[in-house]
Amino acid sequence: MSASTMKQNPVDRRSVLKIGATALAAGVAGCSQESSQSTETSGGDGSDGSSSGDGGSGQSNDYPEFDPSNPEFPQLMQTLIEAGFETGSLQDLKNMEEREKPRYGDPVQSTPDNEDELIDPDRIAFAMTPTEDPAVYRDTMQPLMDNIAEETGKSVKYFPLNSYASQVEAMRSERLHVAGFSTGPTPFAVNLAGAVPFSLQISKAGDFGYRLWLATQADNDDISSLADLEGKRVAHAEPSSNSGNLAPRALFSNQGVTPGEDYEVSYSGGHEQSILGVANDDYDAAPVCSTCVTRVAEADNIDPTNLKVVWASNPFPTTSFCYRYNLKPELQEGIRAAFIDYDYSDTKIAEVFGGRGTWTEIDYATTYDIILQIQENNDITYQIDNIEG
Repeated sequence: MSASTMKQNPVDRRSVLKIGATALAAGVAGCSQESSQSTETSGGDGSDGSSSGDGGSGQSNDYPEFDPSNPEFPQLMQTLIEAGFETGSLQDLKNMEEREKPRYGDPVQSTPDNEDELIDPDRIAFAMTPTEDPAVYRDTMQPLMDNIAEETGKSVKYFPLNSYASQVEAMRSERLHVAGFSTGPTPFAVNLAGAVPFSLQISKAGDFGYRLWLATQADNDDISSLADLEGKRVAHAEPSSNSGNLAPRALFSNQGVTPGEDYEVSYSGGHEQSILGVANDDYDAAPVCSTCVTRVAEADNIDPTNLKVVWASNPFPTTSFCYRYNLKPELQEGIRAAFIDYDYSDTKIAEVFGGRGTWTEIDYATTYDIILQIQENNDITYQIDNIEG
């Protein structure tokens, strides 16, 4: 075992965190409900919605009391940030409806019964989602790779890749065995590369993922709900952005507001540009990544007391951690153990990933249902050429 990590009691840890069969499939606020004014999620920090609505901490009498387990909108952005509502919680995961198979695309492939179809590589290749500086992840993930080596008896090498497509192709060709795939490419990895998403990164408090927030100016009395976007100036981030474009196109349409028809879409170039544009009155509103705009607020580039959120989604999963389906079963088990049975909270892993130094088990069909809704609505076809990045 790596000196920098602590192995957890597998029975205790799995009994608390093994929630794959009930993980994250209920969709989003307003997607499966008649009202677009509330979600069935809870605050990312497990808080009980202590904002009182009496003017404290930026909360005004004009806004309802905020309860993360049954939120009403609009709310000041400051209130949501203070409540940790930019992320999801373990309670969100537990509340989600189980799905037996994916709503769109192929199911995860099963481990072959025929031993001739199994692979037993001399060295396990591991890769994180592509980045401009792969060495950052190589160094950060070393404690995890050390434990994969110990649990499997195989040496582990970091496999730097420069695009989502090359990452999927590397697993498809059996050159990559374990990987962290970004949200959008995960279904491509399942459908094209034989990936088995088995875990999701969380903090000790159980927060994970991010949300789509529809933001506007706090003093904009013309926009108090999703339906009020008709005819307005609305900024989307980029064409390939999940929460900044693909998700609102799918989820807003499910609520009767169709981007590009009910309002004209203007691409801002990114989430930060979108929220800065709203703050400066360049746009009337923008669908934005909650954690992205929280970072902008923490950098003092926007004042979240001057902005309000009129609609919020249930949390999206972030990076899925996967192995290839035809690895020998004992290697699969060792890889799972290296993620699930260890606490990396005192390593660089937690430092780099915002305190998320542990993993919980997931089920792809359930956890990624919200993403599959979006990809189905956008007629995504699972081909290498269609992977952005």
